[in-house]
Amino acid sequence: MLDTLGSFIGPLITTGLMALLAKYIDETKYRVIFLVAGLIGFITILLIGLFVVERKGENVSTPFKFDFTVFKGKFLLFFIVMLIFTLGNSSDAFLILRARSVGVSSAMIPIIIAMFNLFYALLSVPSGMLSDKIGRVNVIKIGWLIYAVTYLGFALARVPWHIWVLYAIYGIYYSTTEGVAKSLVAHLVDENNRGTAFGLYNASIGILALPASFIAGYLWDKVAPSAPFYFGAGCSILAAILITIFRIEK
Repeated sequence: MLDTLGSFIGPLITTGLMALLAKYIDETKYRVIFLVAGLIGFITILLIGLFVVERKGENVSTPFKFDFTVFKGKFLLFFIVMLIFTLGNSSDAFLILRARSVGVSSAMIPIIIAMFNLFYALLSVPSGMLSDKIGRVNVIKIGWLIYAVTYLGFALARVPWHIWVLYAIYGIYYSTTEGVAKSLVAHLVDENNRGTAFGLYNASIGILALPASFIAGYLWDKVAPSAPFYFGAGCSILAAILITIFRIEK
């Protein structure tokens, strides 16, 4: 939640800088914005280096051993389902392209992203609490169905206000899946393999982002701008069905 609140404030700062630099050409304006973002990032490095002290665990000196045996049981099933979902989860840059294609101005994009992150941040804790009550898989399924509805909405969007509503709903999707999915990974593997499981989980999502975005770009160019969103919605619905069939969490 706190990490995402920073992502809420950041776009607002960007919007303010764009307003202050409105009289300058785009090249100068964007150079200043990226410079400010880089300086803020550098400050965080200083804060971590000077003030954050990591508490050492008992097994810090244990030699690294990559163990593929983590690919088994419920974690393997969840891993497969996540790959199917991720194949339809192309870069969020396509959402911005879609917003521009229905008439949203460049100046409004950072504000819309700030609103998205606000919904994401405020609902992250309630989503985590909900997962404690009804189970992580059930919350993830809700999130994937929200994702499907959101992507269908982006496919059918025609006017700018549609984009505002859809981005707010998209924030709900993020709140129900990002943290909850990582919590599920931690509970599907034994404690000794959690680091490896998290590494494989994040690496696979990152690697699959390339073909996912390639497919989305191809569909956008060769079929229609709405096509990538229909494809993403279909992958999400399929993943929700499979995670139910596999009974990954009791």
